Order: sequence, then C-alpha cells, then structure tokens
Amino acid sequence: MKFNRRTALLSALGASVATAGAAAAQTAAPNPPPPPLADRIAARALEHRHRLAFDGQSFSGPAWNLMVEEGRTAQFFCIGEEHGIAENPKLAAQLYAAIGAERACVEISPPMASELDHAARGGLDGMRALFADPGASVAFFGMRQEAEWLVAARAATSGRRPAIWGLDYEVGADRRLIAQLKAKRQPAAAASALDALEAASNASWARYSETHSPQHIFSFSGDPALVRAIREAWPSPDAEAAWVLDTLEETLTINQLWTTSQGWASNQRRASFNRANLRRYLANEERTPKVLFKFGASHMVRGLSHTQVLDIGTQVSELAEGAGRKSFHVMVLPGQGTQVAQFDPSTWTYRPSQAETYVDQGLTPLLSAAYSDAFTLIDLRPIRPLVFGARHKALDADLVRAIHGFDALLVLTGSTASTNL
Repeated sequence: MKFNRRTALLSALGASVATAGAAAAQTAAPNPPPPPLADRIAARALEHRHRLAFDGQSFSGPAWNLMVEEGRTAQFFCIGEEHGIAENPKLAAQLYAAIGAERACVEISPPMASELDHAARGGLDGMRALFADPGASVAFFGMRQEAEWLVAARAATSGRRPAIWGLDYEVGADRRLIAQLKAKRQPAAAASALDALEAASNASWARYSETHSPQHIFSFSGDPALVRAIREAWPSPDAEAAWVLDTLEETLTINQLWTTSQGWASNQRRASFNRANLRRYLANEERTPKVLFKFGASHMVRGLSHTQVLDIGTQVSELAEGAGRKSFHVMVLPGQGTQVAQFDPSTWTYRPSQAETYVDQGLTPLLSAAYSDAFTLIDLRPIRPLVFGARHKALDADLVRAIHGFDALLVLTGSTASTNL
C-alpha cells in the first residue's frame, strides 16, 4: 500500500485533538448545540448585506460602491437575472459606464445583436423602427427598459466596432435572418433551398397570425434539415452569412430537441452554442475587452446550472482566471410582493405578473436578509465557508448553487415590471 504522509499526519493530528478535547470535556460544561445551518446562513447574510439606493434615476450607496469597485477590477461583470424587472436594465446601463465596460453581451442571437447595435445608434426611435418590422422581433428587447439600456450601452461605447454582442439562438427573428441571406449572392441551388426555407417560415408565421398559438412560431416548428440543405448547396458563404446559417440551424435543432422531450440535450446544445459564439467574438478582438453580461441567472452561474449544464458563467470565469483576471457574478431577484413582466407568446407582448417567491428553491435564508424598504446586495463570498463539505447535503441544491456560483445576490424589493416598448 502506498504510504500517504498527508493522511497519516492528519490522522495523528485528529487523534491528538480528540484526546485533548476529551480531557477538556471532563472539566468543562457541555457547549450548547449550534443553531441550525440555515439560521447561521441567514445571520451571515445579515452581516454582509449592503443597501442599494435608487431615486428613480440613478443608483448609489454602499451596494453601488461595492459593485463598481468589483466591476472596475473584473474582466467580466455578469448579471444573472429573473427577466422582466424594470429597474435591472437601468442598473446595467449605469454600471456599464461606471465600470468602463466596452461590450454589452445579451441573450439574443449574434446576427440580431448586430441589427440591434445598428438600431441603437438611432436611440430609442431607432429601436422602435427596427421592431416595426414583425420579422425582426427578438426576445426581451421589446421591453422599453431593456431597449433603453442597449441604447445607453451603445452611446457609452466609443469606436466603430459593435458594442452589443449576442450569444444565443434566435426565437423570433428568423424572417429577418432569412432576408439577410437572400440579399447576398449565392449559388442557384442554394437560392432554391433558401426559397424553401423562406416558404416554410412564412407559412408557419401565417398560421401563428391566424391562431396565436406558440406552436407555430417557426423557431419551434421548423426543420433544421431546411438549413442543412442550404449549407450543402452553398459551400463557401462569407463570414456573416455563415454565422446566420449557424444561428438558424442551431435554433431549429435546439428547439426540435426540446419539442421532442429531449430537454437536457436541448439545454446542453444551447449552452455549447452560447459558448462557441463567445469564442467567436473574442477571436475577432485584438485584445480581450471588458464585457458586461446580462442573461438569465441560470446562464451566469459558475458550475452546473439548474439544468445541469456548464453554461457561459463557467466559461467566462475560467477565461478570466486563465488570463490572471477575474469575473464578478451577481444574481438579481425581485423582492417579495413585486411584479415582473412576463412574455405572452400569443400576442408577442409583455404583461405584469406576480414575481416568484423562490421559497421552493430554498433561498429563504438569503432572501430573509433583504431590507424591506430598499434594494439589498448580499455579499455571498463570506457565506461560502458555512456551506462546505457534507454540510451542503442538508440544504436545497439551488441555495448551494447560488452561494457558490454567484459572488453576490441583489434583491430588488419594491421593483416594478418592465413595460412594452
């Protein structure tokens, strides 16, 4: 048997401590049992909470100062949110300028991020003009506050390079992407295959208009073989067309997996596509820029997400560490009794809805530390030593994931629902 000096040393030390402890126990009164672990986590959260002031226009206070300090020294600042909170994109816009971010990375496709970047140069009117085309409808940015934050990020970014990056698949703007392809020169066989894709998309959206049923949104009903046929007939598209084709094929493949009850495979493929798109952007940069990410919380967590995949949050953390830098990850949740905007796929609009309580996700020990009259930032890093080793088995997996996967939790008690653009 191979001798393990570390194990032997620790065993000897443990025996010594145990002997000393037994001797002391004979003379000292027994200590009371420690409070339950959840109570100790709640107490530690109270010790490390910071108030975030918001006057309707700008943020300030201890929590703001902490986020700006961390953001200025981080390569990547990651906001993982529940979607539809009006105040969160306002925070993102102010943070983008304050920490010196150079790119805004969001949960839409790369080709449509380019469209939004161009539209945002025209301010909010430019965004409205883009979305006047029903074929250009993308997720999330039909909310006014979300559109405003991209306009602010674009205005705060110098230079001609795009400020807005998108990593995701494309839910609603397939018609716009197909139009981009048709505007390019392609072989005759590819043009014919592209016509077939366009006809299928148009027919699906026509059925959606008639029924308002989400099952007819083309990104969920289309066949990825239609895009593969274009690829086979168009062997050498330019870089822009290639990225559009990648986006269309991956979108249809990811959602085909989802609609055929292959949920994990769908989420894994989506995460892989997001990570590949980030690498694609970074490869086109002369140096790694400072990036502010704003995605759903499951995308921004370090380690396995709640869908059991390694998503962008893990990738950016490792990229930063590998370069001798860091990433800072903030989970953003609404407070008790607040509302968020919920997407209605039958009308492609957003409506106020009651926010989740997150009690079923075991987050009560953290949420209980939130101020009742203000926004609260809880620094999670000092809590991590409490959630170590076998102790974590007594806690909800989502609570453990939040404490170790994010650096801070921002609870927006008193926040409001985003509104339609």
